[in-house]
Amino acid sequence: MHPTKTICIVGVTGNQGGSVAQRFLQDPTYHVRGLTRDPSSTKAQELAAQGIEIVQANLDDTSSLKSAFAGANIIFSVTNYWEPFFRADCRQNAAELGISCRKYAYDVEYQQGKNIADAAAATAETLDENGFIVSTLSQAGRCSGGKFEELYHFDAKADVFPSYVQSNYPELARKMSCVQTGYFMSSYKLVPDAYFGRADDGSFEMAFPTAPDAAVPHFNVNADMGNFVYAVAKMPPGKSYMAEGTTCSWTEYMRLWSKVNSVPASYRQITLEELIDRTPDAEFGREVGDMFAYSTEPGYDGGDRELLHAADIRKASSSPHRTHTATPHGANHWNSPFEASTLTSSGTTTAPYTSPQPTTPESSTTPSTSKPAKQAP
Repeated sequence: MHPTKTICIVGVTGNQGGSVAQRFLQDPTYHVRGLTRDPSSTKAQELAAQGIEIVQANLDDTSSLKSAFAGANIIFSVTNYWEPFFRADCRQNAAELGISCRKYAYDVEYQQGKNIADAAAATAETLDENGFIVSTLSQAGRCSGGKFEELYHFDAKADVFPSYVQSNYPELARKMSCVQTGYFMSSYKLVPDAYFGRADDGSFEMAFPTAPDAAVPHFNVNADMGNFVYAVAKMPPGKSYMAEGTTCSWTEYMRLWSKVNSVPASYRQITLEELIDRTPDAEFGREVGDMFAYSTEPGYDGGDRELLHAADIRKASSSPHRTHTATPHGANHWNSPFEASTLTSSGTTTAPYTSPQPTTPESSTTPSTSKPAKQAP
């Protein structure tokens, strides 16, 4: 069977884009075109060997994006706040401009998002009815009533997807679906001492500025983002979603994690200042600390009760496919219309606190003219 549709995937070598690519590869209807700044990279070559068309494109170069998107039926968009946040040259640029590295990273991600939107608008007429699927987050400044005006890695996305698109490209906006992602189940790598530190009695202790009873969404991005986006592509356009495997408080998370791993563990709410003190990079501690505090009020999703979830897609779909979601303690549930994936425990190994490498909620390989991102502490 020859493909009859083309999906273009931004950041195909990263977490989100890679997951989306693998899911659409399973459907012979689709030709998968992956965008990357370096087609010669080992990862890009591995994907090319699987049958993905690898195209060089740069999020700082709108013309390269227009060429890559030309004729697409679906475009999947993702942007990466953390690359310019950590890069030494970007921090130097921020210092010269007299702004924080947090604001500088916002400016970079916001512009790159606008470039994606501008390029997608140029091929809007070729896109399917629901052909522009974007990874984003809630608009923290607006949703918090101005309390969180500097939650930059949220607003850099939301200020483009959906705001910029809706204001500038009504035709493209009519074909857009917004997918927010929950806390990655691998995000313990961001601040391991806060996720799995040690209490005075030697037990494991998670400590964030989030209220103990505040429910937050959890998501296995590599296993499930592709399944979720594939299902969203079958839905009508113009909706917003929360991609999650389960929702529970950090207190419940640690209770389940303790039970699965047979070790004593608990959750304790701390102040933003305490979290910053636990983080080697103070600006990083402030950015994620604001996220944890925002998760209490108005909530990680900005308090948006109109967001659709996997259960809503299942109700609306007659697809024969199945999905596998999991609670942090590994309870499995198979449903339509997603393909199977596997989550274990909290989405990690039984000793996630030992992992030295951080993972961020965005693709780690979003196209850019810049050097690769420095790893988070």
